[in-house]
Amino acid sequence: MKTAACISLGLACVLLPVTSSESSVLYEDQSLYHYIRVEENGPVRTLLFRRRGSDYDESVVDIAEPLRLVMYYSRLMYAGLLFTPEPKRVLVVGLGGGTLSRVTAHYFPEAQVDSIELDPEVAKLAKKYFLFRETQHVRLFVRDGRVHVKSLTRGNTKYDIIMLDAFRGGYIPYHLTTKEFLEECRSILSPNGVVVANLRPGFLLYEYQRRTFAKVFKSQYAFGGGSNKILVASPEKTSLTGQELKERAAKLQERHDFSFDMKSIASEYDPEIDYPTEGEILVDGYAPANILRTQPLR
Repeated sequence: MKTAACISLGLACVLLPVTSSESSVLYEDQSLYHYIRVEENGPVRTLLFRRRGSDYDESVVDIAEPLRLVMYYSRLMYAGLLFTPEPKRVLVVGLGGGTLSRVTAHYFPEAQVDSIELDPEVAKLAKKYFLFRETQHVRLFVRDGRVHVKSLTRGNTKYDIIMLDAFRGGYIPYHLTTKEFLEECRSILSPNGVVVANLRPGFLLYEYQRRTFAKVFKSQYAFGGGSNKILVASPEKTSLTGQELKERAAKLQERHDFSFDMKSIASEYDPEIDYPTEGEILVDGYAPANILRTQPLR
């Protein structure tokens, strides 16, 4: 979910209209899937998608400080490292400007970082304006995320972290929210792997998504609040405390000297069960994601 400061399936945050009177426009055009604009304000570049007359931030990079995670949600997406601290393979569903893939590859240079992006124009812009590069260890697949994940289930590839960040200007690809899709993600996780998803509290969709994750994964840990809740889901039953997460964060921060503060991320752990655990879930035959995401909680 992306807001004016952040996007998810987390599927990337929720989305507030963005205005920018001081920015210059580097690119503006209609792709097959989106009306896209790239703006620059000093060293900061922003990728925006237009939907129903409003523009939404999809990705932000500070050219002067490329490792700085400008968007709040993108920092929280690294909560997955608290559970899988030394990932060897990472999958990012939803490229945007490529920030998550690029920063992950910097701090884990020996890891294989694979990204999936539906829109070929977005992939081009990530490379041209947002410092994203393909290398021996950084690969990009331009295709539908569900199709690609399903193809992976037929092979032996396993990922330590799967990041779900496929919002598109307020639109959620419903087929990336369902129980069946999450089961496919689970099947390509390594034994200690986790799925990290960006969700938006305050709307009915959030409750459906949490219940759907609970059907597929034995453990859920939520981080953040407001318009962003980052969910880390594990197939294994675990019961880590907030203090244990902070201790892990301190060790990680010392080891890697991240540009973002792992201790601050750990401090945003929210153990509260903030959704009705009984109720309908999202399945391939019933996944009205874009209706539910507009329905506020009563």
